[in-house]
Amino acid sequence: MLQEFVLESATDRSAILWGHRLQEGYGELVSRTLDLSQNPTLEKAAGYVRRMTTILASIDLQAISQGSAGSGGIGQYLKRLNQRVDTPEELEKARLELDQLVRLMAGTMEPLLTLKEGLERASQSVDEIGTEIEAAALAAQYLASRFAGGREDLSRRFMDRAMSLTQSVAQIRGSSTLRAAQVDQPLSLIAAVQTIALVTVPGWISSLSAMTAVLQGKRRPTPTETGELEFQLRQILQQLKA
Repeated sequence: MLQEFVLESATDRSAILWGHRLQEGYGELVSRTLDLSQNPTLEKAAGYVRRMTTILASIDLQAISQGSAGSGGIGQYLKRLNQRVDTPEELEKARLELDQLVRLMAGTMEPLLTLKEGLERASQSVDEIGTEIEAAALAAQYLASRFAGGREDLSRRFMDRAMSLTQSVAQIRGSSTLRAAQVDQPLSLIAAVQTIALVTVPGWISSLSAMTAVLQGKRRPTPTETGELEFQLRQILQQLKA
């Protein structure tokens, strides 16, 4: 920067605009990153995860296996007052919606990967422009010292620019944690989709189908069968809430 700058040609304009384009570029990168972080794919995938969590958390396997929901008038009235999935009929409806959610979540994998890569590129560009802005700040400090004692007006303007550019550098360094969290957001959803929605939940749904078949037969599930499904369900919920 200094090699390309001619001291004798320095003007108020050149001092005022020193590093200005770099700061404009940083602002554009911030806007681009914000747009990426508000991508509808994120909200859609997060909504699927929330809905899956809600359904799974509402399933009462003990009540279903014991047939304790009640079939009389009072039982049906009480049933309408709760949000639990505690009858074989409701369990089947929940299973169908879980199947649907698994398919929908699978469709978000590619967009989430593309979004994650875009956020990584934007974060890298911010770091790179931060290095350039820091160099511009140091150069402005040097120019302020060179003009001190001769052209005080230019010295003050370059010092002002040095202070402004240094503030931009501080903002960039301070945003590193936030930018890492923005990149981590689609990564967390990708993990939920890839590991839980496409592997764990379908396996659990398969076991749930077996339980539904038992309920439609002449016997109730054994405590061991119900307990195993409950354990798996708790594990899935812990993963989804992590």
